[in-house]
Amino acid sequence: MVTTRVPNKKFWNKKKIFITGHTSFKGTWLKIWLEKLGSNITGYSNSYPSNPLSLYKIIYKFEKIRKKDDINDYNNLLNSLQKSKPEIVFHLAAQSIVSEASQKPIDTFKSNIMGTVNLIEACLKVKTIKIIMIVTTDKCYEENNDSKSYKESSNLGGSEPYSASKAAVELITKSYLKKFKEMNKKVVTLRAGNVIGGGDWKKNRLVPDIYKFIYEKKKLVFRNLKGVRPWQHVLDCLNGYILATEYASKNSYHYNNWNFSPDLKYQKNVKWIVDKIIEMNNLNIKYRKENMKFYESQKLTLSAKKANTNLYWSTLINNQLLINYVNDWYKSYYLNISPRELCLNQIQN
Repeated sequence: MVTTRVPNKKFWNKKKIFITGHTSFKGTWLKIWLEKLGSNITGYSNSYPSNPLSLYKIIYKFEKIRKKDDINDYNNLLNSLQKSKPEIVFHLAAQSIVSEASQKPIDTFKSNIMGTVNLIEACLKVKTIKIIMIVTTDKCYEENNDSKSYKESSNLGGSEPYSASKAAVELITKSYLKKFKEMNKKVVTLRAGNVIGGGDWKKNRLVPDIYKFIYEKKKLVFRNLKGVRPWQHVLDCLNGYILATEYASKNSYHYNNWNFSPDLKYQKNVKWIVDKIIEMNNLNIKYRKENMKFYESQKLTLSAKKANTNLYWSTLINNQLLINYVNDWYKSYYLNISPRELCLNQIQN
Protein backbone atom coordinates (compact mmCIF):
# COMPACT_ATOMS: atom_id res chain seq x y z
CA MET A 1 0.00 0.00 0.00
CA VAL A 2 1.35 3.44 -0.96
CA THR A 3 1.58 5.93 1.88
CA THR A 4 -0.24 9.21 1.37
CA ARG A 5 2.18 11.83 0.14
CA VAL A 6 2.98 15.27 1.50
CA PRO A 7 4.70 18.18 -0.30
CA ASN A 8 8.24 17.83 -1.64
CA LYS A 9 10.22 20.64 -0.02
CA LYS A 10 12.94 20.52 -2.69
CA PHE A 11 10.37 21.22 -5.39
CA TRP A 12 8.93 24.29 -3.63
CA ASN A 13 12.11 25.80 -2.21
CA LYS A 14 12.81 29.21 -3.86
CA LYS A 15 9.91 28.77 -6.33
CA LYS A 16 8.26 32.02 -7.36
CA ILE A 17 4.53 31.68 -6.73
CA PHE A 18 1.69 34.10 -7.52
CA ILE A 19 -1.57 33.67 -5.55
CA THR A 20 -4.77 35.52 -6.42
CA GLY A 21 -7.14 35.75 -3.48
CA HIS A 22 -4.23 35.25 -1.08
CA THR A 23 -6.11 37.05 1.73
CA SER A 24 -8.90 34.46 1.75
CA PHE A 25 -9.13 31.69 4.34
CA LYS A 26 -7.60 29.04 2.05
CA GLY A 27 -5.28 31.58 0.45
CA THR A 28 -3.79 32.53 3.81
CA TRP A 29 -3.18 28.91 4.83
CA LEU A 30 -1.64 28.22 1.39
CA LYS A 31 0.69 31.22 1.69
CA ILE A 32 1.85 30.16 5.19
CA TRP A 33 2.50 26.59 4.05
CA LEU A 34 4.36 27.49 0.86
CA GLU A 35 6.48 30.02 2.74
CA LYS A 36 7.34 27.28 5.23
CA LEU A 37 8.47 25.18 2.23
CA GLY A 38 10.72 28.03 1.09
CA SER A 39 8.65 29.55 -1.73
CA ASN A 40 8.65 33.25 -2.60
CA ILE A 41 5.03 34.44 -2.68
CA THR A 42 3.42 37.37 -4.48
CA GLY A 43 -0.19 37.93 -3.47
CA TYR A 44 -2.92 39.65 -5.46
CA SER A 45 -6.08 40.70 -3.63
CA ASN A 46 -7.91 43.98 -3.08
CA SER A 47 -9.83 43.17 0.10
CA TYR A 48 -10.19 40.94 3.15
CA PRO A 49 -13.02 38.47 2.42
CA SER A 50 -14.10 38.43 6.07
CA ASN A 51 -14.32 41.50 8.29
CA PRO A 52 -13.68 42.56 10.98
CA LEU A 53 -11.91 39.24 11.68
CA SER A 54 -9.57 38.03 8.94
CA LEU A 55 -6.88 35.37 9.34
CA TYR A 56 -4.65 37.13 6.82
CA LYS A 57 -5.10 40.52 8.49
CA ILE A 58 -4.13 39.04 11.85
CA ILE A 59 -1.10 37.05 10.68
CA TYR A 60 0.23 39.44 8.03
CA LYS A 61 -0.71 42.68 9.80
CA PHE A 62 2.34 44.52 8.43
CA GLU A 63 1.60 43.59 4.81
CA LYS A 64 -0.75 46.02 3.12
CA ILE A 65 -3.10 45.01 0.35
CA ARG A 66 -3.68 47.29 -2.63
CA LYS A 67 -7.20 48.33 -3.54
CA LYS A 68 -6.23 48.34 -7.21
CA ASP A 69 -5.33 44.61 -7.12
CA ASP A 70 -8.72 43.67 -8.53
CA ILE A 71 -9.09 40.42 -10.49
CA ASN A 72 -11.35 42.33 -12.90
CA ASP A 73 -8.61 44.87 -13.70
CA TYR A 74 -6.83 43.05 -16.53
CA ASN A 75 -4.05 45.58 -17.11
CA ASN A 76 -3.10 45.78 -13.45
CA LEU A 77 -3.19 41.98 -13.14
CA LEU A 78 -0.96 41.55 -16.20
CA ASN A 79 1.46 44.17 -14.88
CA SER A 80 1.64 42.42 -11.48
CA LEU A 81 2.35 39.05 -13.12
CA GLN A 82 5.02 40.52 -15.39
CA LYS A 83 6.73 42.23 -12.44
CA SER A 84 6.76 39.16 -10.17
CA LYS A 85 7.77 36.66 -12.91
CA PRO A 86 6.23 33.60 -11.23
CA GLU A 87 6.61 30.03 -12.41
CA ILE A 88 3.38 28.84 -10.78
CA VAL A 89 0.05 30.66 -10.33
CA PHE A 90 -2.71 29.66 -7.91
CA HIS A 91 -6.04 31.31 -8.74
CA LEU A 92 -8.25 31.50 -5.66
CA ALA A 93 -9.77 34.97 -6.14
CA ALA A 94 -13.54 34.54 -6.34
CA GLN A 95 -16.86 35.30 -4.73
CA SER A 96 -17.20 32.04 -2.78
CA ILE A 97 -20.34 32.35 -0.63
CA VAL A 98 -23.43 30.60 -2.02
CA SER A 99 -25.89 32.90 -0.21
CA GLU A 100 -24.10 36.05 -1.41
CA ALA A 101 -24.04 34.73 -4.97
CA SER A 102 -27.83 34.41 -4.87
CA GLN A 103 -28.16 38.01 -3.63
CA LYS A 104 -25.54 39.45 -6.01
CA PRO A 105 -25.45 37.23 -9.11
CA ILE A 106 -24.04 39.90 -11.46
CA ASP A 107 -21.05 40.59 -9.18
CA THR A 108 -20.51 36.85 -8.71
CA PHE A 109 -20.52 36.07 -12.44
CA LYS A 110 -18.24 39.03 -13.10
CA SER A 111 -15.66 38.03 -10.48
CA ASN A 112 -15.77 34.29 -10.95
CA ILE A 113 -16.09 34.05 -14.72
CA MET A 114 -14.48 37.19 -16.16
CA GLY A 115 -11.92 37.26 -13.36
CA THR A 116 -10.75 33.81 -14.47
CA VAL A 117 -10.69 34.85 -18.14
CA ASN A 118 -8.54 37.86 -17.19
CA LEU A 119 -6.19 35.60 -15.23
CA ILE A 120 -5.80 33.05 -18.06
CA GLU A 121 -5.28 35.71 -20.72
CA ALA A 122 -2.68 37.47 -18.58
CA CYS A 123 -0.86 34.21 -17.80
CA LEU A 124 -0.59 33.44 -21.51
CA LYS A 125 1.42 36.65 -21.95
CA VAL A 126 3.98 35.94 -19.20
CA LYS A 127 6.80 33.66 -20.38
CA THR A 128 7.96 32.55 -16.93
CA ILE A 129 4.59 31.00 -16.03
CA LYS A 130 4.55 27.24 -16.56
CA ILE A 131 1.62 26.04 -14.44
CA ILE A 132 -1.75 27.67 -13.61
CA MET A 133 -3.78 26.05 -10.82
CA ILE A 134 -7.41 27.22 -10.88
CA VAL A 135 -9.53 26.56 -7.81
CA THR A 136 -13.20 25.90 -8.55
CA THR A 137 -15.50 23.85 -6.28
CA ASP A 138 -17.23 20.53 -5.68
CA LYS A 139 -20.44 22.38 -6.58
CA CYS A 140 -19.48 22.65 -10.27
CA TYR A 141 -21.36 19.42 -11.13
CA GLU A 142 -24.87 19.13 -12.54
CA GLU A 143 -27.08 18.14 -9.64
CA ASN A 144 -28.02 14.47 -9.73
CA ASN A 145 -29.57 13.02 -6.57
CA ASP A 146 -29.38 9.50 -8.03
CA SER A 147 -25.60 9.66 -8.23
CA LYS A 148 -23.60 8.03 -5.43
CA SER A 149 -20.89 10.64 -5.91
CA TYR A 150 -19.53 13.05 -8.49
CA LYS A 151 -16.40 12.09 -10.43
CA GLU A 152 -14.24 14.36 -12.59
CA SER A 153 -16.07 12.95 -15.63
CA SER A 154 -19.55 13.82 -14.27
CA ASN A 155 -21.59 16.44 -16.11
CA LEU A 156 -20.91 20.04 -15.17
CA GLY A 157 -23.80 22.30 -14.23
CA GLY A 158 -25.25 24.70 -11.71
CA SER A 159 -28.52 24.95 -9.78
CA GLU A 160 -27.80 28.47 -8.46
CA PRO A 161 -25.46 31.35 -9.44
CA TYR A 162 -22.40 30.26 -7.47
CA SER A 163 -22.29 26.68 -8.80
CA ALA A 164 -23.15 27.87 -12.32
CA SER A 165 -20.30 30.39 -12.26
CA LYS A 166 -17.82 27.70 -11.24
CA ALA A 167 -19.07 25.22 -13.85
CA ALA A 168 -18.55 28.00 -16.40
CA VAL A 169 -14.98 28.48 -15.14
CA GLU A 170 -14.32 24.78 -15.74
CA LEU A 171 -15.60 24.99 -19.32
CA ILE A 172 -13.73 28.21 -20.06
CA THR A 173 -10.47 26.83 -18.69
CA LYS A 174 -10.67 23.71 -20.84
CA SER A 175 -11.47 25.84 -23.90
CA TYR A 176 -7.91 27.23 -23.71
CA LEU A 177 -6.29 23.80 -23.99
CA LYS A 178 -5.04 24.34 -27.56
CA LYS A 179 -3.41 27.64 -26.61
CA PHE A 180 -1.77 26.12 -23.54
CA LYS A 181 -0.31 23.32 -25.68
CA GLU A 182 1.03 25.80 -28.22
CA MET A 183 2.73 27.84 -25.48
CA ASN A 184 3.89 24.82 -23.47
CA LYS A 185 1.95 25.85 -20.37
CA LYS A 186 -0.20 23.67 -18.14
CA VAL A 187 -3.54 24.43 -16.52
CA VAL A 188 -5.26 22.42 -13.80
CA THR A 189 -8.67 22.84 -12.14
CA LEU A 190 -9.07 21.88 -8.48
CA ARG A 191 -12.47 20.81 -7.18
CA ALA A 192 -13.03 20.64 -3.43
CA GLY A 193 -15.62 22.05 -1.09
CA ASN A 194 -16.80 22.30 2.49
CA VAL A 195 -13.28 22.91 3.68
CA ILE A 196 -13.09 23.76 7.36
CA GLY A 197 -10.31 24.81 9.70
CA GLY A 198 -9.10 27.48 12.08
CA GLY A 199 -9.27 31.11 11.04
CA ASP A 200 -12.39 30.97 8.87
CA TRP A 201 -14.73 33.83 9.78
CA LYS A 202 -16.77 34.19 6.60
CA LYS A 203 -20.48 34.97 6.88
CA ASN A 204 -23.13 32.25 6.64
CA ARG A 205 -20.68 29.37 7.08
CA LEU A 206 -21.36 26.60 9.54
CA VAL A 207 -18.12 26.36 11.55
CA PRO A 208 -17.45 30.11 11.89
CA ASP A 209 -21.06 30.62 12.98
CA ILE A 210 -20.71 27.99 15.72
CA TYR A 211 -17.54 29.53 17.15
CA LYS A 212 -18.95 33.04 16.94
CA PHE A 213 -21.84 31.70 19.02
CA ILE A 214 -19.51 30.07 21.56
CA TYR A 215 -17.02 32.91 22.01
CA GLU A 216 -18.83 36.05 20.84
CA LYS A 217 -22.40 35.18 21.85
CA LYS A 218 -23.66 35.69 18.29
CA LYS A 219 -26.99 34.31 17.12
CA LEU A 220 -26.84 30.73 15.80
CA VAL A 221 -29.27 29.27 13.30
CA PHE A 222 -28.92 26.36 10.91
CA ARG A 223 -30.07 26.26 7.30
CA ASN A 224 -29.94 22.60 6.38
CA LEU A 225 -29.04 20.10 9.11
CA LYS A 226 -29.62 17.09 6.85
CA GLY A 227 -27.38 18.34 4.05
CA VAL A 228 -24.55 15.86 3.34
CA ARG A 229 -21.16 17.31 2.42
CA PRO A 230 -17.56 16.11 1.84
CA TRP A 231 -16.11 17.85 4.92
CA GLN A 232 -12.32 18.05 5.03
CA HIS A 233 -9.65 20.05 6.83
CA VAL A 234 -8.09 22.94 4.93
CA LEU A 235 -4.67 21.25 5.18
CA ASP A 236 -5.90 18.07 3.49
CA CYS A 237 -7.42 20.15 0.70
CA LEU A 238 -4.27 22.25 0.22
CA ASN A 239 -2.09 19.14 0.32
CA GLY A 240 -4.10 18.01 -2.70
CA TYR A 241 -3.57 21.33 -4.49
CA ILE A 242 0.18 21.18 -3.81
CA LEU A 243 0.58 17.54 -4.89
CA ALA A 244 -1.46 18.21 -8.05
CA THR A 245 0.97 21.02 -8.90
CA GLU A 246 3.99 18.75 -8.42
CA TYR A 247 2.27 16.13 -10.62
CA ALA A 248 1.63 18.72 -13.36
CA SER A 249 5.29 19.73 -13.37
CA LYS A 250 6.51 16.25 -14.27
CA ASN A 251 3.73 14.98 -16.55
CA SER A 252 2.90 15.80 -20.14
CA TYR A 253 -0.74 16.82 -19.60
CA HIS A 254 -1.46 20.42 -20.56
CA TYR A 255 -4.90 20.21 -18.91
CA ASN A 256 -6.06 18.20 -15.92
CA ASN A 257 -8.69 18.29 -13.16
CA TRP A 258 -8.93 16.80 -9.68
CA ASN A 259 -11.52 16.18 -6.99
CA PHE A 260 -10.40 16.30 -3.36
CA SER A 261 -12.63 14.80 -0.70
CA PRO A 262 -12.59 12.22 2.09
CA ASP A 263 -13.68 8.65 1.44
CA LEU A 264 -17.44 8.41 0.84
CA LYS A 265 -18.08 6.68 4.18
CA TYR A 266 -16.70 9.74 5.98
CA GLN A 267 -18.89 12.32 4.19
CA LYS A 268 -21.37 13.40 6.87
CA ASN A 269 -24.36 15.69 7.24
CA VAL A 270 -24.39 19.12 8.87
CA LYS A 271 -25.95 17.81 12.09
CA TRP A 272 -23.03 15.41 12.59
CA ILE A 273 -20.53 18.31 12.53
CA VAL A 274 -22.68 20.41 14.86
CA ASP A 275 -23.19 17.56 17.35
CA LYS A 276 -19.46 16.81 17.50
CA ILE A 277 -18.53 20.42 18.25
CA ILE A 278 -21.36 20.70 20.81
CA GLU A 279 -20.16 17.52 22.53
CA MET A 280 -16.52 18.66 22.60
CA ASN A 281 -17.43 22.01 24.19
CA ASN A 282 -20.12 20.71 26.57
CA LEU A 283 -22.68 23.06 25.06
CA ASN A 284 -26.43 23.10 25.37
CA ILE A 285 -27.70 24.28 22.01
CA LYS A 286 -31.30 24.21 20.89
CA TYR A 287 -31.45 23.77 17.15
CA ARG A 288 -32.98 26.78 15.47
CA LYS A 289 -33.60 26.41 11.78
CA GLU A 290 -34.25 29.27 9.36
CA ASN A 291 -36.14 29.11 6.11
CA MET A 292 -33.59 29.18 3.31
CA LYS A 293 -33.87 32.23 1.08
CA PHE A 294 -31.69 30.64 -1.58
CA TYR A 295 -31.22 27.19 -3.08
CA GLU A 296 -28.71 24.62 -1.81
CA SER A 297 -28.42 20.99 -2.84
CA GLN A 298 -29.38 18.45 -0.17
CA LYS A 299 -26.68 15.90 -0.94
CA LEU A 300 -23.25 16.57 -2.37
CA THR A 301 -20.77 13.70 -2.24
CA LEU A 302 -17.53 13.63 -4.14
CA SER A 303 -15.22 10.86 -5.35
CA ALA A 304 -11.48 11.46 -5.10
CA LYS A 305 -10.40 8.09 -6.52
CA LYS A 306 -8.44 9.76 -9.31
CA ALA A 307 -6.36 11.73 -6.77
CA ASN A 308 -6.03 8.65 -4.53
CA THR A 309 -4.65 6.60 -7.44
CA ASN A 310 -2.50 9.11 -9.32
CA LEU A 311 -1.36 11.60 -6.70
CA TYR A 312 -1.25 9.12 -3.79
CA TRP A 313 -3.37 11.71 -1.98
CA SER A 314 -5.98 11.01 0.65
CA THR A 315 -7.17 12.85 3.72
CA LEU A 316 -4.64 12.47 6.54
CA ILE A 317 -6.98 14.08 9.08
CA ASN A 318 -9.86 11.69 9.85
CA ASN A 319 -13.27 12.87 11.05
CA GLN A 320 -12.43 12.89 14.75
CA LEU A 321 -9.09 14.62 14.17
CA LEU A 322 -10.89 17.07 11.90
CA ILE A 323 -13.07 18.25 14.77
CA ASN A 324 -10.10 18.22 17.16
CA TYR A 325 -7.96 20.38 14.83
CA VAL A 326 -10.76 22.88 14.27
CA ASN A 327 -11.78 23.09 17.91
CA ASP A 328 -8.20 23.34 19.19
CA TRP A 329 -7.46 26.19 16.78
CA TYR A 330 -10.44 28.35 17.75
CA LYS A 331 -10.15 27.59 21.46
CA SER A 332 -6.44 28.50 21.43
CA TYR A 333 -7.07 31.63 19.37
CA TYR A 334 -9.60 32.93 21.88
CA LEU A 335 -7.02 32.23 24.61
CA ASN A 336 -4.72 34.69 22.77
CA ILE A 337 -2.27 32.13 21.38
CA SER A 338 -0.51 33.34 18.20
CA PRO A 339 -2.58 32.41 15.12
CA ARG A 340 0.63 32.01 13.08
CA GLU A 341 1.96 29.49 15.59
CA LEU A 342 -1.38 27.66 15.61
CA CYS A 343 -1.25 27.32 11.81
CA LEU A 344 2.42 26.34 11.68
CA ASN A 345 1.97 23.72 14.43
CA GLN A 346 -0.97 22.12 12.61
CA ILE A 347 0.96 22.14 9.31
CA GLN A 348 3.89 20.46 11.08
CA ASN A 349 1.61 17.87 12.71
